[in-house]
Amino acid sequence: MRAKTARLTTIRQTLVAEAIDTHESLVEALAARGIDVSQSTLSKDLRELGVVRVPLPEGGFRYVMPQAGATLHDRRVLERELGDFLVSVQPAGSLLVVHTVAGHAQSVCEAIDRMAWPEAVGTLAGENTIFVATRSPAEAAALAGRVGTIVGSALPPR
Repeated sequence: MRAKTARLTTIRQTLVAEAIDTHESLVEALAARGIDVSQSTLSKDLRELGVVRVPLPEGGFRYVMPQAGATLHDRRVLERELGDFLVSVQPAGSLLVVHTVAGHAQSVCEAIDRMAWPEAVGTLAGENTIFVATRSPAEAAALAGRVGTIVGSALPPR
């Protein structure tokens, strides 16, 4: 168990310190820190840590740790809420417009808030629509990509 704890700690530290975009890059970075890990073990570790691969505004991707306060449980709640109730996601300037099944915007919004994503500076939910305020159109697009990654597809605009 100590080896796993040390490995998870090293993964966290590496992802905070470096811009890692692929499993292979992370395996190499961990090897440089004395941690040898298989692809399957790394995938399980990333899932357990709640790590997601997000698109960057300037192009490309990066693995990121969930923000402080967000837990694996929070991530699973968000995945369930989005999987069950999400209808569409569309950037609109510096806003992200999220449509849900009627009556579920509040619960989806709460799940988004609990993730404490740095791109999301505020949210507002109605009956079936959520507005997520970001600082820029690029951040709104990146956040739309993050949501698409969580639900396993790029969602078409409504």
